[in-house]
Amino acid sequence: MTATRIAHITDLHFGAENPTVVAALLAELNDDPPDLVAVSGDLTQGARIKEFYAARSFLDQLRAPTLAVPGNHDISPYNLLERFSNPYTRWRRLISPDTSPLWRNEVVAVLGLNSARRLGLHWDWSRGRVTRKRLLALLMRLDSLPANLIKVVVVHHPLLPPGDAPETPVVGGSIAALRALEARRVRLVLAGHLHRGYARFASIDSQSTVVLQGATTTSVRLRGEPNAYNAITVYTDGHIDAETRIWDGQAWRAGKKNRF
Repeated sequence: MTATRIAHITDLHFGAENPTVVAALLAELNDDPPDLVAVSGDLTQGARIKEFYAARSFLDQLRAPTLAVPGNHDISPYNLLERFSNPYTRWRRLISPDTSPLWRNEVVAVLGLNSARRLGLHWDWSRGRVTRKRLLALLMRLDSLPANLIKVVVVHHPLLPPGDAPETPVVGGSIAALRALEARRVRLVLAGHLHRGYARFASIDSQSTVVLQGATTTSVRLRGEPNAYNAITVYTDGHIDAETRIWDGQAWRAGKKNRF
């Protein structure tokens, strides 16, 4: 095996999805299945049970294996007892028993990092946080992996803002997380939440860790960008090709291409 192909999809928002886009995405991904479909959160719009069933049905129809992490929309904003006592009960029952899963092959290790949070010290609980406990657990997993594997982390909230909007709020704990991931030579971080697609290096001094964001892949909640996903190829030498696949209203077409 010389390369691994990953389809990065995000912010599906079942409950506010575009059915035409969902059907076209299934067709595209199943026509030439990647090695992995990585889903960086917000599979549901309001964490309702019917939305989780819809998300589960979508995942079951994919021919490729999947890895998914929760987003802020995957914790119920309506059932406060559930939110504060057992916020991931529906997730664990219908999506995955693990909120920070791991997938690997001979080339790549893909690790999930849960950044969703049931509450915060500010009113905007949607912003999430990379807590010290979760970060340490991720770092222990990274340290236990074979050194030759190329490391990819999947998280819902952005660790870096868009280059053209530097004041955009990012996830709590982002600075410590980025420094730790760079120190472990994580090659790629996949995220969503903002419904904007962009790519940035983790720091000016580093050309190793790339933060790759995705626009919403299937929802009607567009924020100035069309539905899209990232088609990624990770090579054994560490190089990465990333192509944005854009929904133009009738078909998926090639968008911006990057090589890192």
